[in-house]
Amino acid sequence: MYSYTLFSFLVILLSFVIVDIICGDVTNVRQAAVAPRNGSVIKSTTPWPSLGQTPNRRMVNRRPTQGTAPKWIQQNNIWIKNEQAQAASAQSQISGTEKNSNNNGAAANGAIISNPKQQRLSQNNPDSGTTAKSNSANNFPATPATPEGSRRGFVKNSPTPVVGGQTLPNVSPSGPGTEVDAPDEVVEKPTSGDSAVTDDELREFSETLLKKDLNNAAKYVVANFQGMTSSRSERDEALQPLLVVDPAAYKIPSVEKMALLFNNYFLDAGQNEVYTGQERIEENNLLDTVLATPVMQFARSFLIQKGKIGKDPREFKDLLRLIWFNMYSRGGGRIGSSGFEHVFLAELKNNMVSGLHNWLYFSEEEKENRANYLGYMKKIDLGNKGSILKYHFTFHGVDKPVGSMFIGTSPELEMALYSTCFLLRADKICPLKMNGNRFIIRTYSYRYRGKNMIGSAFPEI
Repeated sequence: MYSYTLFSFLVILLSFVIVDIICGDVTNVRQAAVAPRNGSVIKSTTPWPSLGQTPNRRMVNRRPTQGTAPKWIQQNNIWIKNEQAQAASAQSQISGTEKNSNNNGAAANGAIISNPKQQRLSQNNPDSGTTAKSNSANNFPATPATPEGSRRGFVKNSPTPVVGGQTLPNVSPSGPGTEVDAPDEVVEKPTSGDSAVTDDELREFSETLLKKDLNNAAKYVVANFQGMTSSRSERDEALQPLLVVDPAAYKIPSVEKMALLFNNYFLDAGQNEVYTGQERIEENNLLDTVLATPVMQFARSFLIQKGKIGKDPREFKDLLRLIWFNMYSRGGGRIGSSGFEHVFLAELKNNMVSGLHNWLYFSEEEKENRANYLGYMKKIDLGNKGSILKYHFTFHGVDKPVGSMFIGTSPELEMALYSTCFLLRADKICPLKMNGNRFIIRTYSYRYRGKNMIGSAFPEI
């Protein structure tokens, strides 16, 4: 009996030992299965990482490391690939080197000068088409100099004058976005236009705008219209300069600010522009100056009333910057044009004159014998506020049979009229009235990379 009891006790004891060994192995395996990686002391059986536990790399949205160049960057308000930006930057450096080089090579190619701030043209410039129209004889002192770094006042390989050509109306000779010259006779037809504004409202708007033009410079400008001509005429019907501007006009804030921009652009529309921080400051100063005037404030209120812009003043400023100063290409992929350059200055493309609808810039070029007034075809008197002129002229020796511009009006008046017509009647007739005289403004839109900007804008009488 004693031996049987001892045997039973040993069997039970052995069973407990075996069970303990087996259970111990299973426990070790489970603990190894839930043990954290990378030496963490936190144990978790949940599928997401606990605090202090290193998470699975596939569960992390990793950010790019510092120093990694972004694939896309913004340049001149345009998103482009980084490698394209680097190439454009290199091209800008090359262009800057070319602009600052001496004029020996340019002179050999027939260019006039490369920097009008360092060297002025002679009064008897053969490219002007006449030597009798020098302004050196008048008693007015020289126009205030603009800052260094000028890119205006020269043209490579100045072309032979082509006089007597005719640009047909409503035909764009240089592709989309280029100016369409006015026909010899304007027949104003009723137009439905934008449903938000009527023709009579536009005429009333422009009459009120002229009355609010406190920075009008007409009292400082003498316009000598001289003989009448036509777009086909090859004769010079005006032996004297068209404009004589008293330097007091340059003391008008908006005139002073606009004149600083005249040396910011290349004359060739097919040449890449180089946009600097100083130029952006000058553009911003001009916008701030004109936006503070009664003229532009009235235009803004009118556009708010018609539902074209919101009440935030910054929205209107950003819109003006976009439609006037945003650079675009008129062909060949070269960013060499803008609405402001085309309308308030001028461009040369394919041996043709494009733009030049501002009296102040025309006066500057006429004084240097780069613009030659040949006579007028029609004019409208704005009383003591100036005039509107349709005329024939040459620019850098290139004939433009039909041109038009306001004379004596302020920069803000012209910008307000063109901007309003562009926003309400782009690519359509915009009927206006000033001093009781009816006329129209034409604005042409230029769509580039999804944005609508001003391709051209001018009065038509």
